[in-house]
Amino acid sequence: MVAFPQEGEQFGRYVIERVLGQGGMGVVYQAKDPALRRKVALKLVLPSLTVDKDFITRFEREANILAKLRSRNIVQIIEYGEVEGTVYLVTEYVPDGDLHGWLKTKGPLETVHALRLVGDVSDALFDAHRVGVVHRDVKPSNVLLWERQEGELVPYLTDFGIATEGDSNVTRAGSVVGSLPYMSPERHMGEQATASGDIYAAGCLLWACLTGKAPYTGSDFELMSAHINNPVPRLPASTPGADLLNPIIQRALAKKPENRYRTAAELAKALDKAADRLEESGLGGAVVGGAAAAAAADLGSRPGVTWDTTADGTSGAGNKAPEAEAQPTIVKRPGEGTPTPAPLANETDSTVVHSGKGLPKAAAATNAGTAGGGQPEWLPSHHSSAGQGGDDGDKKKRYAIIGGGVAAVLLLGAGIFTQGFGIFGLHGDDARAAEAIASGVPKPGWATEDQMSCASESLVEKVPAAELRSHGVVDAGDDWTYTGEWPADDAMNFAQGLLGCTESWSTEIGDNWKVGDTRCMEKEVDKTSMAGLIAVTALLKDGDPGAAGPAKDKAVEALDGCYVKADALGAKVTPKPAYMQVDFDVQEPTAPGGESVIEIAKKGSSSYEELKGSTYELAVTEGGVEGCIAVKTNVAFAWGTEKATDADVCGKAEPKKLEWVKLDKCTDPTYTKQKVECNTWRLTFEGFQPGKQFNVKLTRNGGKCSDAKNAECVWPGTADGQGKGAVVDWSGPKVWNDKFVATAPGASAQIDN
Repeated sequence: MVAFPQEGEQFGRYVIERVLGQGGMGVVYQAKDPALRRKVALKLVLPSLTVDKDFITRFEREANILAKLRSRNIVQIIEYGEVEGTVYLVTEYVPDGDLHGWLKTKGPLETVHALRLVGDVSDALFDAHRVGVVHRDVKPSNVLLWERQEGELVPYLTDFGIATEGDSNVTRAGSVVGSLPYMSPERHMGEQATASGDIYAAGCLLWACLTGKAPYTGSDFELMSAHINNPVPRLPASTPGADLLNPIIQRALAKKPENRYRTAAELAKALDKAADRLEESGLGGAVVGGAAAAAAADLGSRPGVTWDTTADGTSGAGNKAPEAEAQPTIVKRPGEGTPTPAPLANETDSTVVHSGKGLPKAAAATNAGTAGGGQPEWLPSHHSSAGQGGDDGDKKKRYAIIGGGVAAVLLLGAGIFTQGFGIFGLHGDDARAAEAIASGVPKPGWATEDQMSCASESLVEKVPAAELRSHGVVDAGDDWTYTGEWPADDAMNFAQGLLGCTESWSTEIGDNWKVGDTRCMEKEVDKTSMAGLIAVTALLKDGDPGAAGPAKDKAVEALDGCYVKADALGAKVTPKPAYMQVDFDVQEPTAPGGESVIEIAKKGSSSYEELKGSTYELAVTEGGVEGCIAVKTNVAFAWGTEKATDADVCGKAEPKKLEWVKLDKCTDPTYTKQKVECNTWRLTFEGFQPGKQFNVKLTRNGGKCSDAKNAECVWPGTADGQGKGAVVDWSGPKVWNDKFVATAPGASAQIDN
C-alpha cells in the first residue's frame, strides 16, 4: 500500500500539485495529467478504509454512477482504479471552489444569479433522475463552481458517493444518510430517498443562495423538527421579486412530496422563468440577503443560534426572531460589489447518518410542544398534539366545533335540496354532458382523469349542454353520451381547456413524447397552437378544421424546428475480419412519441428487410474488399411529421492478416542459458475468403525456402467458414539468427529473431 503523496510527487501518472480537501474518508488533490496537460481532481481513499468492503463498494458505485451520467452540470469521471492497494477516483477539475465556501466568504448571490445557478443544478438532478440515480446529499459544499466570467457562476454537482441507483442500497438498513440542514421532511422520518427529496434539497439550496443560510438551523433534533413542523420560510414582501420567488420556494419546500414540483426539470423551468421576468423588470441585480443576513448566516452548522421563524414568530429556541432586519433588501448599484459578510460560525455542512425510523424521543417531544403547534401537514390526524394553547385555545376549538357543526347541517340541507342539480359548479344537463365528454374522449397519454374532467367542465361553461347537443358532440337519448363528432370551435375550446387544466403542459406533453429537453417546446410553442394540434390530431375527423388548422400548422413547424434534425439517421461503419459492422444512430428514443423503421438490403437488391436492433453485419468476400448496403428509413413523430431517408452505406472489412503466435518455451538448459526459446509457432489468418483454399509460402532470410527439419516451402491454407483460423503449426531450429517470413495473397507475417 502506498503512502499518501505530497506536493510534487507522483501518483500513477498524475503529479500532485496541492490538497483541495481532506476528511474522514480520504484526500482530494489538485493534480496534473502530464499526458493530456490538464488539471484533474484526484480522490484517494484512506488506507484504513480499504478493508471496509461496504465503503469500497460505495466508492466504486460513485465511479460507476458518474460513468453513466451525462449532464453539462455534473462533474465527469476520468478514471477509477487502484495503485498498490490505494483506491482512487479521478474527475474533471473545477477551479473556483464550492458554493459553500463562496457563500461563506462573499455572501448571498444576486437574485437572478441564484435562480440561474440553482436552475442548472436542478437540470443536473433531472439528468440523474432520468437514469434512476437519486443524489441524496444536495448541499452547497457538493456544488463546485467555475466563474466563467465575473459574476457568472457555472455549477457542477459532485459527490455521488451516497447516491442511490434503482433499488440498490449500500447503506445499513434503518439508516438515514444525508445532511440534516438540506434533508426533506420524509427523510427525517426515515423514509426512503426519492427524486422528490432531491427537489426539496434544491429548494433549500435556493434559499441558501438567496439569503446566505440554510432554511432552518439549530441542533440535530431542532433541525429535524423544523423541517417536519415549521412553516416554509418566506422572503419579506418588501424583497424585490418576492411575489415571484415565494411561490417557487413554497412549492419546492412543501412538506408533502406530492405537493412539490413533479420533476427537477419543472423546478428548473420555474427558476428560469422567474429569472427572465426579474431581468425584464430591471430587478436582476437584487440581493435578498446582505451584510446583516450574512452576519447571522448559517449554511447548516450544528448547533447554533436559530432565527428561523415559526408560526408564532419565535425561533425554535424560544427567542423572538428579528423581523425584516434579518433579511434586508439590498439592490446593488453600478460599481458596487457584494457587501462583505461578517465571519461565520464554524460550518460543518457534513454528511451525517442517523439510524432508526422517525425522530428521536427528544425530537418527538419537541414536536408536541413546538411553537406554532401542529403536526406536519402530511402526517395522519392521529399524530396531532392535544392539550395545547391553554384556555384560549380550548375556547377557539369549541367555537370551531360548534361552527363546523352548524355549517355541516346547513350544507347537508342544501345537499338534500339540490341533489341532482349540483352546487358550487355545473348542474343538471351541463353536469351530465361534461361527465359524458370526460369519460368518452380518448385520453392523451400525458393527461390525467382529473384534467379531462376539468377540461370538459371548462367546455360546458363556454358552450352549454344544449348547444353541444345541437352541435352533435353529445346525445341525450336514454342517457347522455359522447358521440365523437366535433365542430372545430368546440374541439378548440376543449383542447384549450385541457391545456389550461394542466399545470405545466409543455413538460407533461414533452415527457410523454420523450423529446428530452422540453424547454424548446415551452419557448417556441404557444398554448393556442398546441390546442390546435390537439384538436386536429386527437378530436377532429375529416372536415374543415377551422381556426384549429392554422394553429396546428404553426405548432408543427415549431416542433419540427425543435426536435426534427437535419439527418434522422446516422450510420457508422466499423471494419471487422471478413465483414463490416454498421451501427445505426436513430433519433433516441426512436422518434419523439412516434417510431422509426429502418429497412436494409444488399446493394443492388430490391428485397428490403426491416432492421432489428441498431446493428447490421454485412459479410464481404475478403478483407479489404468494399461492401455496400442500401438503407431506407422512415421516422414518424408524435405530432404527425414524418421524415424519410434513402441512402447507401459503404465500408470495408479489415485487411487480410497473417500472424505468428508463439506456442511454447524451451526447457533445455543449454538453450535456456543462451536465452533462446524453443520455436514452435502457429500461423493464424483473418479475412481470407471463407471456404477458398490458398497457399502460404515460408521463406528464410528473404528468399530461400526454409531448410529446417520437416519444414516445407509451401503450406496449404485451411480456410474455415468464417475466414479466420489456424494455417499451420511450425517448428523452427532451436538456435538460429535468421528471419522467417510467411506470405499469402495480400498478407505477410515475419518472425524476428
